[in-house]
Amino acid sequence: MLKCGSSWRPTELRRVIETFPSSTRVLQVMTDVGVGFLKGIGNPQGTQALACELVGTELAAWFGLDTVEFSLINVKDDDVLPLHNVGRTVQAGPAFICKLIDGDTWDGGDVYLSRLQSPSVVTKLIIFDTWIMNPDRYPPRGSLIPTPENRDNILFEHRGGGRFKLIAFDHTHCFAEGDIWEELGNNDLISDDRVFGFFPEFAPYIERECAIEAARKLRGFNRETAVEIVNSVPREWGITGQISNQWADLIYLRSRFVADTILGKILSQGELDV
Repeated sequence: MLKCGSSWRPTELRRVIETFPSSTRVLQVMTDVGVGFLKGIGNPQGTQALACELVGTELAAWFGLDTVEFSLINVKDDDVLPLHNVGRTVQAGPAFICKLIDGDTWDGGDVYLSRLQSPSVVTKLIIFDTWIMNPDRYPPRGSLIPTPENRDNILFEHRGGGRFKLIAFDHTHCFAEGDIWEELGNNDLISDDRVFGFFPEFAPYIERECAIEAARKLRGFNRETAVEIVNSVPREWGITGQISNQWADLIYLRSRFVADTILGKILSQGELDV
């Protein structure tokens, strides 16, 4: 079952609360069911970013990571949603929207990590980012397009008692370093052996058993699930039948590659030999 719209499904945009200078010019909006963050057609990164956001978040949910509650919402012709500092508004059509949660982005310190409800999520997040080739948290070495580390894409939800839950969110820059629609047919993407998302501060939190279990989970991913997720992308975002097939192939074949190789990259030799 897909997660999009399963627990939170706004249908009406009532007003803009704030706009932000992010790459996709995300907007904070009030909806009929509360506050959310919207990314829509007409943003500077294009509809490919919306497709990556939707697919990446669905894959995170499948992998067992905690995600934001998210949905698609239809922007109408008379909805006035100004994009930050670009002189235009969000275009009519389907937009990605996620629910506001009570949380903080990461300051780089150890307070949040040391108080996680489930520290094993750190290991899973690295494996997940490597699977979807996400450079927008901690980029791998040797990136063709220089990308700064982005601690703002690490979100900690407040859980009471001074504890936190790590939330996987913001997957607009995944699967390819350039134009994803053009690069999907490149088979080299399947065997890209770089590790993504491995902040140096994460090293003390790598758990051997969790890594083994996450690799086993990834090995159980099937192409049918990839097809279902990719086919949920609105056609208004520029996806075609050929792109859908190539993308599903990449996601599935890369799941096998990462499952077979990731342990040797994030575990020490001693841990592998135990």
